[in-house]
Amino acid sequence: MTKKLKGNTLPALTWNWLDVNEIDVDLQNEDQVPYTAAEGVGEIDQALKAEFFEIDQGISADVLARNEKQANLKNHFLIEDEQEIYLKLPMSKENPLLVDQNQIVVPPLQTGTVVFYNFSEDDTRAERNSTILIDVANDAELNLVVVQRLNDKSSSNVAIMAKVGDGAKINMANIELGSANTVFHYMVDLEGFAAESNVQTAYLGQGDEKLDLFYHIYHIGEECVSDLQLNGALMDRAKKQFRGTIEFIKGCSGSDGNEEEFCVLLDDTVSSIAVPLLLAGEDDIVGNHAASAGKIDDNQLFYLMTRGLSRKEAEGLIVESKMTGALDQVPDEELRQSLKTEIHERIVRR
Repeated sequence: MTKKLKGNTLPALTWNWLDVNEIDVDLQNEDQVPYTAAEGVGEIDQALKAEFFEIDQGISADVLARNEKQANLKNHFLIEDEQEIYLKLPMSKENPLLVDQNQIVVPPLQTGTVVFYNFSEDDTRAERNSTILIDVANDAELNLVVVQRLNDKSSSNVAIMAKVGDGAKINMANIELGSANTVFHYMVDLEGFAAESNVQTAYLGQGDEKLDLFYHIYHIGEECVSDLQLNGALMDRAKKQFRGTIEFIKGCSGSDGNEEEFCVLLDDTVSSIAVPLLLAGEDDIVGNHAASAGKIDDNQLFYLMTRGLSRKEAEGLIVESKMTGALDQVPDEELRQSLKTEIHERIVRR
């Protein structure tokens, strides 16, 4: 029997019967097979990888070992001069397994954008197990966009680990619009003075899809700032877990952290669980968290329906508008519009 893989472990465990301490990672393919839809760039920095893997990042050693053993795409990006990198990662019968290792290094005073676009080309069950390691040096800035559109048979496991230096910033947009089982992991160390992390996530769950969205933001340096915003919707029998932790390490005085998650429940048969955590080891900090789940306000629906929209068209417009913060960070206009159209059409067709 294949050993169950665990992931997204909470840094402060709660009662086991709540079933939120960790989740099963659905990685079934243990073979080593090539991925031919993209070619690797650069060489993996083993010292940088070891530096990240030595810390407690909430990902199980088994998942990381599977990633190391099966890796079939390796990228090392050195970002300079406002560089934009657009990495298309299609999956199909010819490429059903993607086990990618990615490193993004942004030197001091540099800025750039990296887009990972993972999608299905046919109805073959596909499986992705990805690690993305990010080093944003002093006074540098990275805009990261992660888009997932696999089919409803597939599994997606993406783990992002980042460290941010003095006056540096990472801005991330994460858009989840597919996969039967989605596991998304974001962990960042705000190491430097006035380091910053800004996250916008949009998700739409349908059918029997399961989503687990995990974020752990460490405030380490003084006067660090983090903002985490999630907006999503669930329909049919979809299930979602959001677990966000903002942790203030002693010595991070003057830091400010905020996390908010809002989930629209389009059907009575969906499940939405939110576990927002604030862990404070420092007194001179500001921490805010909020989470809510509920149906669309009837007054909003009534207003739009009096303007000639059907109920489902109105629901689609409202849900899409709530996801604007993440969608507007997609730099490719054609892809951005395609994502908006898909969200709207899925809700209208349900």
